[in-house]
Amino acid sequence: MLKSIWFPVALLLVLVVLTEQVVTHGPLLAVDRWVRHTTVHLVAESSATWLNTLADYWTDFGSSAVAIPLMVLGTLTAAVRARSWKPLAVSLLAGAALFATVIPGKILIGRPGPEGQPMSPGEWGWFPSGHTSTSGVCLGTAAWLLGLTLASGRLRRLLHGATAFVCFGVGVTLIWCNYHWFLDVVAGWSLTGVILWCLVRWAPRPR
Repeated sequence: MLKSIWFPVALLLVLVVLTEQVVTHGPLLAVDRWVRHTTVHLVAESSATWLNTLADYWTDFGSSAVAIPLMVLGTLTAAVRARSWKPLAVSLLAGAALFATVIPGKILIGRPGPEGQPMSPGEWGWFPSGHTSTSGVCLGTAAWLLGLTLASGRLRRLLHGATAFVCFGVGVTLIWCNYHWFLDVVAGWSLTGVILWCLVRWAPRPR
């Protein structure tokens, strides 16, 4: 499936539909309101305060202060292990693709957050989710590059699975903490999938 051109096409279609719905305030935004109402209700009823603390810390994996250093560390490790400059080029391409898509999207669409606060002049919007995209692209790129240098297929699958779990958790905890709408996160996942697919398909890779 990942080798098929229809995989990124499907993700792009999802991204286009979600963007159109957000811009035009379409009926899909009812899903956002339902998910937010349900999540707020669950959080209010939960007696496990540690869960809220864990969720808040988990969202930090999507911040540039955490995700970018982890990508740099993974990239340098892969470059040393492979004795190649190519991992550095791949990370630069991933970072450029991330910031060339997420930031303009946030500025142009300018969607308010779940709390409904008005957008200030020069403030970025919430769509697509920057934390979701940053964690997915940065950690996903690092995991893919490191995986290329591992001889064990089991270790490679474990690394990729753990990375996917962490990145999925970022999106879930962003919703749990009421930092993002559901569609913001889905758009971030879709954009991440497209960027990573392009890297895996066309970026120079170390042997």
